[in-house]
Amino acid sequence: MPEIGSTLDITTTSRGWLLVGELDAHTAGQLAEVLVELPERSVEVDVGGVTFMDSSGLRVLVDAAERTRERGRGLIVANAPPSVRRLVEISGLQSHLDLG
Repeated sequence: MPEIGSTLDITTTSRGWLLVGELDAHTAGQLAEVLVELPERSVEVDVGGVTFMDSSGLRVLVDAAERTRERGRGLIVANAPPSVRRLVEISGLQSHLDLG
């Protein structure tokens, strides 16, 4: 029997990473593992393919953005769909994420 749950595909790009799928409590750890070793440059996380995101996914992005800022670099959350933009807005974290 197949396992029921959300899935998230993470592909490395020349600018950072492309996410496709759901970024939630089941998959946030997967993204956190990828973002542990951030490069010594500004990076982009393209969330254009994210169909659902909850606070767990949001926390991983905010943590990574804070770590890049501490190093004098940036993390851009690119191509955010309306649902992701709305989550950032209602959580009051607009100043913590660059929704480029």
